[in-house]
Amino acid sequence: MTVLVLALDALDAGLVEQFDLDAVHLETSRDLETFALTQDLPYTPEVWATVATGLPPDEHGITGGGTSEWDNPVLEGLSRVSGRLDESTRGTLGRFVRSKTGERERIGRTDAESMFDADRAVVHNWPGVADGRPLQRAWDLMNAVAQGMPRSEFERELFGQCAQQFAWAREMLRHPVSIAGVHVHALDAAGHAYADDEAALRRTYDRVGEFVREVVDALGEGDDLLLLSDHGMRTEFYPPDAGENPATHSWRAYASSTTDSCPQSVYDVREWVEEQARKTRVESEGIEDSAGERIDVPTEHLRELGYMD
Repeated sequence: MTVLVLALDALDAGLVEQFDLDAVHLETSRDLETFALTQDLPYTPEVWATVATGLPPDEHGITGGGTSEWDNPVLEGLSRVSGRLDESTRGTLGRFVRSKTGERERIGRTDAESMFDADRAVVHNWPGVADGRPLQRAWDLMNAVAQGMPRSEFERELFGQCAQQFAWAREMLRHPVSIAGVHVHALDAAGHAYADDEAALRRTYDRVGEFVREVVDALGEGDDLLLLSDHGMRTEFYPPDAGENPATHSWRAYASSTTDSCPQSVYDVREWVEEQARKTRVESEGIEDSAGERIDVPTEHLRELGYMD
């Protein structure tokens, strides 16, 4: 029994309704409270590290210049100075440094404990916690399409990466895993690229929705699924965004689950996930006494007590 967390970066609650994306409306759905610290709008590495640890950025350490690391100490110092610049400017500076030095930044990792440190928990491509190379690749694609990469090539690369990440999630459901989490950056990358093209962004949302349906179909008895985002994305065509800068992050983060509840805030996600994992463990392995200690009970007796169907 697994609690699977799909971190769908920039899944916008407003655009979910705009595009009538039923695939991400699970049993319970809601807006998710998020935050901004070093920038005016939520910033990907800061928020996802908070989701995983339940801690604010000043405690988990992935904040401002701490969101990336360089092997070169001079470049690391410059990175910290640029920590409060907007994402576009940081990206421009990063491309310039890479072109001149051949070096590139790494996504910083927290030393704080996270929900993925639990017994039998696994994680893939989670900013601030796990391997950041897939996120860097998505950022590279965003920059490339802005510089003239054909959209067909951009989508081939983006959805190819996305397919690998969803396939990893489905595979984890076949193993004795308690918590599994994977970060998918497709909607953020497409949101930046297609903020002025409703049809193209709708197509991206629909494709991600198809991937989500495949995961839902793969869920086994007792498995739980949580979808969530760190922020949304402003567009030219969504009426509430009129007068705002398109292709910038919105506050419309989103959560949806296959259970009867959802986290209220990005700060609540870890506690929610760990509680769901505890419940599924109890249901599959036994019941707990008043002190929280597990008591093994034969399956037939669990059915008699009403804990199992």
